[in-house]
Amino acid sequence: MRTHTIHSRKSHFAVTSSRSPLLPDPKQGRFLGMRLSDKEATILATAELRAQAPIEVLRKESGYREHIVRHALRRLREREVIRPLPVINLHQIGFSVYNVFFSSAALGKAARQALVRSFVSAPEVMWVGEFGGEYHYGVAFCAQRPAHVIDFLQGISRKHKDVFHEKAVSLTISSTLYPRRYLTNRKLSVEPIHIRYTNEPVEVDELDMRVLGALSTFGDLSHRQLASKVRVPLSTLELRIRKLREKKVIVGDIYVVSPSKFDRQSYKLLIYTKGIDPELSKKMHAFCSQHPDVVYLFECFGVWGFEMGVEVPAQEDVSVIMQEVYESFGSTVTNIKLLTKFRYPKVRWFPEV
Repeated sequence: MRTHTIHSRKSHFAVTSSRSPLLPDPKQGRFLGMRLSDKEATILATAELRAQAPIEVLRKESGYREHIVRHALRRLREREVIRPLPVINLHQIGFSVYNVFFSSAALGKAARQALVRSFVSAPEVMWVGEFGGEYHYGVAFCAQRPAHVIDFLQGISRKHKDVFHEKAVSLTISSTLYPRRYLTNRKLSVEPIHIRYTNEPVEVDELDMRVLGALSTFGDLSHRQLASKVRVPLSTLELRIRKLREKKVIVGDIYVVSPSKFDRQSYKLLIYTKGIDPELSKKMHAFCSQHPDVVYLFECFGVWGFEMGVEVPAQEDVSVIMQEVYESFGSTVTNIKLLTKFRYPKVRWFPEV
């Protein structure tokens, strides 16, 4: 393969939280006071993990007329509650995602700002998060080889002294996005979207990478507009997109949701487990698929075994979920660390190319 260098419970709706399951909302913590009506919540639940579904499917499942569904989705986009994006399997094109969490309590304000700028400006960094809890910062680094990650982190250490206190690194093995079941009591046919690490990546070229980058950056644009951005004929763009879907590089289309616009607060649970057990993975996915407040699960190889994303109305609800995990998995789960999402200075769904 060619090498590329890359430069939660049911409730009534009211106010705040974060963006998306695979990745975060840069406006986390901003209190906007918007509300979702029951109609908007049901339509959102119907459409969020299948943004390209025919309107007839959404109409039947939501129970609302076609023009109401269209209007609700348009209004949600205008209010920045949702934005359409393709789901890209980075593993399928030979990349891995390394998650680095660390604390830097000794740094002053100016030093912290300089550190964040260094992460934000790095093309390889997909997102940068500022947290409350066990770790102060989190960074997702996209690379084809571990050496790229090591070189990058060593460069950061040389530039910013005494940065990585209490650091932890994990490799994402699989990612699963679950429907936001807390949005509606209606039984829907929406299926989770699952991405898993592979040892047999497919080959892509520079134009494929440009197309994927444009799709991830300009999800709201039409194919004609995207073709102009990529500087290729429309027919070429559409052929490349079709081939990328056939190769399972593009595995779906979703609406990235910003719960910070309504009543949900977002948290990340780092779940420590004993050993490596495929049966435990199945049980963890079964737990998440049934829990209304769980929106994503990342299976990891590293200090912890899983990262679970939850969206709840209040912080005390997180403690209930953590207790449920302990009770459901017994001594297999040895520890759970809670991270509160404060701010995301950078968010991308595909690395800069």
